[in-house]
Amino acid sequence: MEYDPRLGAALQAAKQPAGPTWRSRLRHMLGFEEQGAEISVPSPEDEPLPVAPEPGGEIETLTRLLEELIATAQTRIDGAVLLVGRSADDAEAYREALSAEAEALVGAQAGEQVTAALIGVTRSMIARARGAEEKLRAMGEELESVQRDLADARQSAEHDQLTGLPNRRALEAALLRAVESSRAADQALSLAFCDIDHFKRLNDTHGHALGDRVLRLVGDCLSEGAGTGAFVGRQGGEEFVMLFEGVRLEEAAARVDAVRAELAQRDFKSRTNETPIGHITFSAGVAALRPGEMGDSLLQRADEALYRAKNSGRNRVEMDPD
Repeated sequence: MEYDPRLGAALQAAKQPAGPTWRSRLRHMLGFEEQGAEISVPSPEDEPLPVAPEPGGEIETLTRLLEELIATAQTRIDGAVLLVGRSADDAEAYREALSAEAEALVGAQAGEQVTAALIGVTRSMIARARGAEEKLRAMGEELESVQRDLADARQSAEHDQLTGLPNRRALEAALLRAVESSRAADQALSLAFCDIDHFKRLNDTHGHALGDRVLRLVGDCLSEGAGTGAFVGRQGGEEFVMLFEGVRLEEAAARVDAVRAELAQRDFKSRTNETPIGHITFSAGVAALRPGEMGDSLLQRADEALYRAKNSGRNRVEMDPD
C-alpha cells in the first residue's frame, strides 16, 4: 500500500514545539491517553519537511489534514468504509487496510493505536451520516404531509363541496386570468351564465336531498359538454358559469345549447320512491369579451342574456348582441 504523506504531516506537526495545548488536543483527537508514551514518527526519505502550524490555526490545520486522509482512505479501499459494522469480514478487511497504512507511517507498535483512532473516527462519521439520513427522511415525510395538508386546504378553499366544481372564489380568479390572457394573446373569450329552471319548486316538491343530486347532475353535464380547455364552476345556488378561452360567441353558445338539449330530453324519477320528476332543464346567457372590457362587465352582460332567456320561456340559450 502506498504511503500517504498527509497523515505523516499531521503527526509530525504534533512533534513541533507548539506548546502543550497543541499536543494534548492532537493526542485527544487521535484517542491516545494523556499519560501514554510519546509517539515516535520516523520520516521517510521522500517525505517533505513538516511546516509548523500558524499560531491560532493548529486545530483547523489538523482537522483539514485528517479529513483529507480519511477521504483518501475511503477511496483506496473502494467503499469498504461504508460497510464497517455491517459484517465482521468487512470490518476486518477495513481494519487491516488501515493497519497497513498506519504501520507504513509509525511502525507496528503505534500502528494499532492510530488504526483504532481512525476506525473510531470512521465509525463516528458513518453513525452521523446514518443519523442525518434518518432525519432527512423524517423531514421529507413531514414535508410531504404538510404539502398534502396544504393541497387539501387549497382544494377545500377553491372548490364547491357539493358538486366538486370550482367555487365562486376560484371562478373570479379564473375569469381574471382568462381576461388578461385573452387580451395579451388577442384571442376570443366567451362566458356562459347558466341557471337551472324552476329549481326552487323542485326543492320544495321533492326535498333538498334530490335538489343536491340535481345540482351535481347539471354540473357534471356542463363539465362533460364544455369541451377541452373550458372552465366550469358553480357561481352559487343553482347558477353555473362556463369560460371558453379562444372560442367565439357562436361556437360557445352552440356548445352550451347542445348540453341543454341533451339534458332536456331525459325523463327523471326519484331514486328513493320512483316518484316522477319529469324533465330537468336550464337556461343560459352567453357573451363575448369586448376590447378593453373587464371580467365583471362580461359576467354582467351574460347574466342579462340569461335574464332574457328566462323571460322568453326558459330552457333556451340567449346570446348577448355583440
